[in-house]
Parts: sequence; C-alpha cells; structure tokens
Amino acid sequence: MARANHTSSSDAPRDAIALLKQDHRAVEALFDEFMDADESEQSELATRICQMLTVHTQIEEELLYPQAKQAFDEEDDEMVYEAEIEHGSAKELIAKIEAGTPEDPEFKPLVTVLCEYVKHHVKEEEKELFPALKETELDLKELGSQLAQRKMQLMEQMGIEAEEAPAPQRKRSGSRSTRTSAAKRRQARAGSRSKSARSSASRARH
Repeated sequence: MARANHTSSSDAPRDAIALLKQDHRAVEALFDEFMDADESEQSELATRICQMLTVHTQIEEELLYPQAKQAFDEEDDEMVYEAEIEHGSAKELIAKIEAGTPEDPEFKPLVTVLCEYVKHHVKEEEKELFPALKETELDLKELGSQLAQRKMQLMEQMGIEAEEAPAPQRKRSGSRSTRTSAAKRRQARAGSRSKSARSSASRARH
C-alpha cells in the first residue's frame, strides 16, 4: 500500500481531466501489450484491462457524469448520456471477457472489439466532453481530488497497485534486461567452447 500512496501524492494529476487522460493512456498501453502478447500472457493482461476499465467507468459514473450534468445545459447533457450508454456496452464486453479464457476462439476478438470501443469512447470524451467541461464553472481540481480518492479506494478493494498502470514500460525494461542476460550467457557459452577447443587441440599435439 505504501507504493500506491506514493503514486497518489507526487505523481497525481493536477485535475480531473488530467487524471482521466492518464487512465486512458494506461489502458491503451495495456491493449497494445495484449495484442503483442503470447497466449500464455493474454489472460493476465485481459484481467488487468478489465479491472482498470471497471474502476475507470465507476469513478466516471459516480462522480464525473453527475457533476457534468449539473454543470451543462440541456444540449451538452446529451454527451454525458451518450457516454453512459457506451459504458453499458463496454461493461457487457468486459463481463464476457472475464467469463472466458484465452483458449476460447472468441476471447481475443472480444478484447479487440473492446479495444476499438474504448478508443471511440476516449476520442469522444477527449475531443468533446472534456473541452466542454473546461468551459463550465465546475471545479476540476476538486473533482480531480474526488476521482483520485475514489479510484484509490476501488483499486485497493480489487487488490490493484496504482503504479502497475504503466506496465508496458516495465515490460520493455525487463525485456532489455532479459536480452542483456541472454547475451552474457551466449558469450559465456562461446568462451567455454573456445576454451574446450583449445584444450582438445593441446591434448592432440601431445
């Protein structure tokens, strides 16, 4: 829990929009990682994606959307209702993914469809909803604090550590480490073969 607290303090976004955009980038990175992953890794990644989206949709529905409706006029309200409807469809896909396994033929297609759905939803939020929110009198910093607090509560309940969000960065770092270790092992084996060859040649001369 100490590491999660560190993330929520020094690395916390400054307002609601920054926090939600950070979530968007983290989930997009997980989708990219899933698409490149082996089947053995896909189950864990899909679980992580579903968990992150579940938390994200819940904090938006509990805090962002109700306050947005109060801040908007009737015309802009439609964006919020559309976002809520899109959340409903995403939840149906998440439930199907959580009920399946990578061995199921529809497992990866379900994640792919969810990925495309989330991309569309994110684009509409970031191009339309978020700019409209900036034009209202809504206190985005206060809302950001509320979102961050509720997000941390939900992640703790689900056993998710906050700094796990940038998983692809850690994976790339790990991959570099793995490649370095593999190179060292190859060099060691080559050195061993060379030493063995010299020893055999020496015995042959004698």
